[in-house]
Formats: sequence, C-alpha cells, structure tokens
Amino acid sequence: MKLLKGGLENVPGYSFSAVECGIRYRDRLDYSIIVADGLCHAAGLFTTNRIFAAPVRLCRERIGGRIKGILINATNANACTGDEGYRNAVTLTRDIAEKLETEPENILMASTGIIGRQLPLEKMMASHNKLVDGLSRKNGTMIPKAIMTTDTVPKSVSASFKTRTREYVIAGTAKGSGMIAPDMATLLAFIITDAPLSPEDLYVIFRRAVSKTLNSITIDGDMSTNDTAIVLSPVSLDIIEDAADLQKFEETLELILGGLAGMLVKDAEGGTKFVRIHVKNAASDDDAKRIARAVAESLLVKTAFFGNDPNWGRIAAAAGYSGAEVSEDRLSIYYGDIPLLLKGTPAETDPEKLKSVLGGRELTVNIDVGMGEYEAVMMTSDISVDYVKINSEYAT
Repeated sequence: MKLLKGGLENVPGYSFSAVECGIRYRDRLDYSIIVADGLCHAAGLFTTNRIFAAPVRLCRERIGGRIKGILINATNANACTGDEGYRNAVTLTRDIAEKLETEPENILMASTGIIGRQLPLEKMMASHNKLVDGLSRKNGTMIPKAIMTTDTVPKSVSASFKTRTREYVIAGTAKGSGMIAPDMATLLAFIITDAPLSPEDLYVIFRRAVSKTLNSITIDGDMSTNDTAIVLSPVSLDIIEDAADLQKFEETLELILGGLAGMLVKDAEGGTKFVRIHVKNAASDDDAKRIARAVAESLLVKTAFFGNDPNWGRIAAAAGYSGAEVSEDRLSIYYGDIPLLLKGTPAETDPEKLKSVLGGRELTVNIDVGMGEYEAVMMTSDISVDYVKINSEYAT
C-alpha cells in the first residue's frame, strides 16, 4: 500500500460539493454532499447511545440498500428533535434524490452540532440547487472543512493498494474533537473506495477495522447521539473475492481509519497531549480493553497529563476499579520506558528524565498487568483549562 497526498478527491467514481448554507453561523461551509457515479454497497456503524439523532435513524433504515450519496450538515445535530426532526431529514434527502435522479432511499444523511434544535429546513432546501450544481471530483477537498464543528483542522487520509489485477484507492475524512467515547462507531467518518466488495465482506471488514481504530480512542468519555461511520464501495459484477486481495483492502482501510483516529485525538478540544495507553499481559482481551479505557477516561489521570504531573497512583487506581482482573503485586506502570511501579513496588526514577518525557506533546503509558497475554491500546488526550472553556460556552 502507499499513502497518497490529499484525500477524497483521489478516489475515482465520486463527486463532491459543499456550500455556506448558514445553518447556525454565517460565512462558513456547513452543508455538503458525497455522490457516487453509480450505486454503492454501504456499511455503517452508529452510536449505541439510546438517545440517537434523526439522521442515525434514517441511515439505519437505509444502509442495507444501494446507496448513491451522503448528505451532511454541520453545526446542528438534529437530535432530540422528535418526529419533526425525522421528517426534515426525510424531506431533505428526498429533494436531493430528485435532483440526482435517484430514489430517496439511495441517499443517507449525517448531522453534527448542537442538540435540541430543528434544522432550518427552508434555508437548507434553498441551497440544494447550488449544492448539486457544484458537484465535481476536485471538490473532495471541501468536505473535511464543511463537516467541522469545534475541530481546528480538517482531517483526511488516502492510500492506494494493489490486487492481483489492478490498483485501487481508499480515502476517508472525519470530524470530531470532543464528545468522543465511541462504541460501534465514532463522531462522523466517511470512507469511500473504488474497490468493489460484496456487502457481506464490506461490513465484516469495516467492523473489524473500526474496532481497532475509531473504537480505540476517547477524549472525554461522552458518547455522541450522532456517531456515524460509513464506507461506500461500488456495486459491480466483478468484486474482489481473493483472500489475499481482501487482506490488502483491510490493511489499507485500517491505515486510513487509524490515521483519522490519531488526527481526532491530536485535535481534541483544548488538548495539549496525545497519549497512548498500552495495556499488556492482561487476563483477557476484555480486561485489557477495560483497563485501557478506565485509565484513558479518568479525569484525574488526564488532568495529571495536562500538568506534567507524574502521579502514577491515579493510573493504578483506574486499573484497579476498571472491573478487570488486577493484582497489585503483579502490576507495573511505565511512562515511556521509565518504570514508575514494578510489580507493586514504587521504582526509583530520574526526575529530569521523567520531566522530559512528560513535557513532550506525545506520551505512551505502558501498563503491564502480569495476569495473562492479552493487550489493548487506547488513544486519548489530556483535559485542559481550554476544554472546560470551550464546553462551558458551546450553546451560547
């Protein structure tokens, strides 16, 4: 596989458009669309929050069919908006479908932004002609910007891979920098490829890849009402079926999703640190994940990261309450390669070396549970004063 410069625009067979609709703010891209030349198979993973947005409901209803495009709006989540919110999503996708000369069920929708406010339906409908007229492959560069909310930078990754017969491209974009604690998906992420897969293979591979990447990040422990991750693959009679070729597709997809996951954590709201929590030698796979997540989501641990405070006791405490099998006399904790706790006994450390490790932009915390052979990695950030400020003023 080979990483490419650029993003969605590198994938043949798709066109894109984005406009300044003024959904919540003026003078910013906030309404966009991804359109395939033909129909696609789609796989989607969505929030498991029992309070879920109207577009999530719509996508769940349509994802099993053939898909032509994805309509996306930023700054308004269309969540907790009742029947009117759902009707608005149906109306918007139906109008877009008519303009694209396809069926309404061929259009998916995703929304992100503030919860509890109805979409400005008339304003959005009035933007549809401009949105459709602006469709072009080169406008793939606009989508990462148009889906942003509190993000500070647009996020996209693309890569190519070769099968026995030809070369294909996978590209993706994502948004999110807060309210991130995914389970089955995360925030908004859109992946497109010109590689044709069966719908069954597409779903299985996508689910595995998301589990290893987007489901291994947390910023603040809050699960969104709108989490949506979708992949599109063109319908074709000549699908990729060879096991080795499917493996190459999966490896490339993991590269794309892993790249996006890292970008999301590095752009955490107010974040100053990118931290990998690496748990090893746990008694089970679930135990490894429980410990990694408990440490990554502990506010006491995350504030210590922000203050460059080597308070490893908070990490030990989080591991202990995680619900995993943990024994103090087997537990070891390291910042990078610097031991802080060795099988339950505090280790002597060089204060200057520790200060240097903690003062960097990136940090790896290694936790050796000493109970088995399973491991897990969770990417997270610190919690800063700026995070509090951003989220104390979001609605106002």
